[in-house]
This record gives sequence, structure tokens and C-alpha cells, in this order.
Amino acid sequence: MARYRICTDQEPIHQPRTHAHIVAVGIGNNPNKAERRLTLQEVLTAMRNGHTFYTQGERSGRVAEVIAVDCHVCTTRRPIIRSSPDAVEDNNLDNLRRCRWQS
Repeated sequence: MARYRICTDQEPIHQPRTHAHIVAVGIGNNPNKAERRLTLQEVLTAMRNGHTFYTQGERSGRVAEVIAVDCHVCTTRRPIIRSSPDAVEDNNLDNLRRCRWQS
């Protein structure tokens, strides 16, 4: 099984703290540019198949595992991803770098 460091694409991008959802992630070895884009559904499927995803704080270097949960705000309780809770802010999905894509 593979393990991937991610960056994120969120909607709505202009309000990431009010109620944004991760709609896609970028993966790859280059921390400055994502090599491949995976939709949320592709990430959830990969996780069910045993692959793991993680974030890494740019300042702290601390790693947080990415987990699947049901959105507690959405009326449909749709599945979303989030980082495992810890006391480090820069590895939190809400604070994580946004993806820049390789051309």
C-alpha cells in the first residue's frame, strides 16, 4: 500500500474556516508542486483500499494522518477527510498549503 503527502483544494476557497470541504488533494514528492490530482472520492476509495494520506507542517515538520469522517455540519452527513487532531496548527488540513500544479 502507498503513503502520500498531500496539499489541498477546498470549496468555497474564499471561506476556508466557515464550512469549506476538501474537494481534491494533490500528491507527489515535490512539496512545492503537486504531481497528481485526486478527487475526494478517489481519496476515500484509496483509503478504503488501504492507502494512507498525511499532512506535514511546513514550519513544524510534524505529520498528521488524514482520516475519513462524516461531516457533522452537512445535513446529508457526507463523507469528508480531515487531519487527525493534534496541538499543531500548521499540519491541519484547514491551514495546509493549497495545491500548485505542475504543468
